[in-house]
Amino acid sequence: MKIVEMNRGNMEFLVALENECFAHPWTLENFDEYYSNSSAHFYVAVSDDEKVIGYIGSYTVMDEWFITNIAVTESERRNGVGSALLEKLVGVAELSKASFITLEVRFSNLSAIGLYKKYGFILEGTRPGFYRDPDEDALIMTKRF
Repeated sequence: MKIVEMNRGNMEFLVALENECFAHPWTLENFDEYYSNSSAHFYVAVSDDEKVIGYIGSYTVMDEWFITNIAVTESERRNGVGSALLEKLVGVAELSKASFITLEVRFSNLSAIGLYKKYGFILEGTRPGFYRDPDEDALIMTKRF
């Protein structure tokens, strides 16, 4: 597996991955908008046979980093893909002198919460009713540098 920057050729695969992973998936237009934004940072996990198996996206405001999405295809979960993607983004944020990197995660997503804790993210608060289908609160988790 390798982690590479997102490019236009990846976007259709990312849309398919979004449809697999999320109740309200991003569209091709959403990815294109972020791709054109210089404050966005998106990385794609590509298998040895060149298949897109995951991605992570973020945007920055000044020295603050916000993770938008992280997704891994079901067949590759628990194989280190999410860890590799998160490690890449945290490393890039740290090298860029970010003050922090933050995200929202479903209260019930215990595996993701465990992953974020492993990389030094701590609970900073909640967003009541943040998610839909099913309705659920979000935990706000942040890693400070």
